[in-house]
Amino acid sequence: MLGSVVPPSFLIRFALAIAASSLVIAGSAEAASIRKGPYLQALGQTAVTIKLEIATPEPATVLVTGPSGFQASKASETQKRFHAIRVEGLAPATTYAYRVKIGDAESKPVEFTTAPADNRPFKFVVYGDSRSDAASHAAVIRAIERAPADFLVHTGDMVQDGDNEAQWQEFFQIEGDLLASRSVFVAVGNHELTAPDPTGQVNFLRYFAPTEADGRERPHLYGSFRWSNTRFFLLNAMDTWTGDEKEWLRAELASALDEPGLEHRIAVLHHGPFSSGPHGGNTRLASQGIVPMLRDNKVELVVSGHDHAYERGEGQGLKYVVSGGAGAPLYQQKRRGPETQLFESVHHFLEVAIDGPEVKILARRASGTVIEPCSYRGAERWSCTSADKKPGATATPPPQQASTTCACAAPGSSAGDGGGVAALVALAALGALGARRRVSSAGDT
Repeated sequence: MLGSVVPPSFLIRFALAIAASSLVIAGSAEAASIRKGPYLQALGQTAVTIKLEIATPEPATVLVTGPSGFQASKASETQKRFHAIRVEGLAPATTYAYRVKIGDAESKPVEFTTAPADNRPFKFVVYGDSRSDAASHAAVIRAIERAPADFLVHTGDMVQDGDNEAQWQEFFQIEGDLLASRSVFVAVGNHELTAPDPTGQVNFLRYFAPTEADGRERPHLYGSFRWSNTRFFLLNAMDTWTGDEKEWLRAELASALDEPGLEHRIAVLHHGPFSSGPHGGNTRLASQGIVPMLRDNKVELVVSGHDHAYERGEGQGLKYVVSGGAGAPLYQQKRRGPETQLFESVHHFLEVAIDGPEVKILARRASGTVIEPCSYRGAERWSCTSADKKPGATATPPPQQASTTCACAAPGSSAGDGGGVAALVALAALGALGARRRVSSAGDT
């Protein structure tokens, strides 16, 4: 209707729909439409996986070029809509260009750089809880695109409903350019999981499954990877922590103690052990001994999301950051425990730089302004300054502890398998999925 006011949310969704309708590989009148991707996964020193989803089942080929005349071509084995093509034989710390060919059509080349084989300085970006608000999500991504980073780390809750195809489509439309050139490593969130139907888990494992060191995808919702002198542990915070994931983590942490050249250990999970937001800390981590396990095995930093705000602090010998401000509705501070050092309810992301023993973190709002710069070395405490003297959100802390009982367990994890057997069942259930129900936290809206 002429003269009517169009809601901003409609405008952003309309723009995304137009972008999706025009996302076609150039070069042929019958070129296949790419719905998701191409995007990078499992980026390592000598290999990378290129993933993409197309509108109709067709074969796809990835073409890679690099220095000194390097060329590689890897084709999918079958005609299908979703492709995950692993390209190997690359050199560490080297920039390559790749493009995807479907039929006679080719995508535009995009550059990426492999992981280093030595312990050189590197940078990465942390963000999380990008669900629910396309406009805010897009604003954060525009800011991240300007930040220098070798890769990305997402703290989970990428979408509101993990079983909703339209929401995954929107996610990839907003982050398409970013993920085409920078690999994202993801800790699964409760909103990616659905129960009793495994659709959400299937979607997450298809798009962002953790991988083994050789690039093989794990049928689990947890994993680890190394970059330079740092090992990252991507955990499923929704687990009961009484079964497979706990034992895997114990063994992985022990192995990392003897890992040559390793200086830093960082745990990434959606619902972390500390938070002064509405969800509070994840009590299962404490009750099952995960917090002391991390601390005693030289984990220095825990990065989480779940509460939609920025928070930094120290508790039980661990430094932590809550980064849940990549688009979801913002939360206010509900309590202030002794571990809380700064809280601000704001859409934001983190720029992290690691150089030898030093870790620097720059917390930046979506507007580009700086919340605070911080740094630390090993087990030392935070060293931070206020960039613009803007106070964080405040609240009068109630006497009771945070309510931390989440109804966010991985499908089939009542026995504490952390998504292992359940993930295998979920993968086998593709094409045979029934009614859906989102797994959510109490009060997680």
